[in-house]
Amino acid sequence: MDKEKLREQLQALHTELQQVETLDDNEREMLQGLARDVQEVLHGEADRNQHYGPLSDRLRETVAQVEASHPRATMLMRQIIDQLAYMGI
Repeated sequence: MDKEKLREQLQALHTELQQVETLDDNEREMLQGLARDVQEVLHGEADRNQHYGPLSDRLRETVAQVEASHPRATMLMRQIIDQLAYMGI
């Protein structure tokens, strides 16, 4: 159940990242890297726990950088961070 909810949240974040339009070069690079990381987790092996820790760190870093300019994406990132923490990751 928890992994399915996380997968849904990751898919929502990936969709949101694809729709973000106003970016400076640094934000674009950061969000594109995050989108790649999310895709890797979504399309990876069934047991992806080894990928969740680095993804959680990357999400925290990105939230700090784009919090003011992209509130919807930031909200989704925080939900994923919370879900990972709930799962003990």
